[in-house]
Amino acid sequence: MPRTPREKSYSGVYHAMVRGINKQDIFQDKEDRIVFLEKLKKVKKCSECKIYAYCLMDNHVHLLIGEYKETIGQIMRRLGSTYALWYNKKYNRIGYLFQGRFRSEPVDSNSYLLVALRYIHQNPVKAGIARHCGDYPWTSYHEYINPGQQAICLIDTELGLDVAGGLKQFIEFHHGQDDHDFIDIDDGTKISDEHAEELIKQALSGITAFEILKMSKAERNQFIRNLKALPGVSQKQIEKVTGLSRNIIQRA
Repeated sequence: MPRTPREKSYSGVYHAMVRGINKQDIFQDKEDRIVFLEKLKKVKKCSECKIYAYCLMDNHVHLLIGEYKETIGQIMRRLGSTYALWYNKKYNRIGYLFQGRFRSEPVDSNSYLLVALRYIHQNPVKAGIARHCGDYPWTSYHEYINPGQQAICLIDTELGLDVAGGLKQFIEFHHGQDDHDFIDIDDGTKISDEHAEELIKQALSGITAFEILKMSKAERNQFIRNLKALPGVSQKQIEKVTGLSRNIIQRA
């Protein structure tokens, strides 16, 4: 039987996300991703922070960071400015690279840490560009399962493996389906939950989640796409009001 880890006391651990301005790509090729990780490694050394996870998508980045010498805000600003300076010089561009301020959520429990790790590593799977998180090269998942074999090693794996109960349990947990919703990549113009609920209920016109699920696939997907097109409404808000699963909403 795997041991059950004691609940840890969390302070200064954050799940952070930053994306390209106007949702534009911030990585054009392999070199860009390598340089970003190199910058991240330098920032880690300078700020004395912990890096528990990362995922580099084309137009956004997810990080799981433990602050120490510097705050999460200082860490993200340092990382963003140094990478943007390099990127702008390489591509002969000027102006901002990232969309406003980064967004973050604090980690406050063992369960949150585990699902945050899985959520970050499964981002490519959710985007439909990988069948399993191990198939995508630009996440920290590989440092967990093959330690010391990466060109750039920067992940502090001890905490995640300890909370999971070991490497075997860590891998098994990552094979599970992730229905959690953390930082919403599409919520840049998100309206209030109250306003969103009003708009969604108007669009539903009394139709229940059960009735939506009974629709043909084409009809259901079109109905959900209409909800997703509501101005300022996020997938998280649609999920909350309709009761439909995140997976169904994403796939529509």
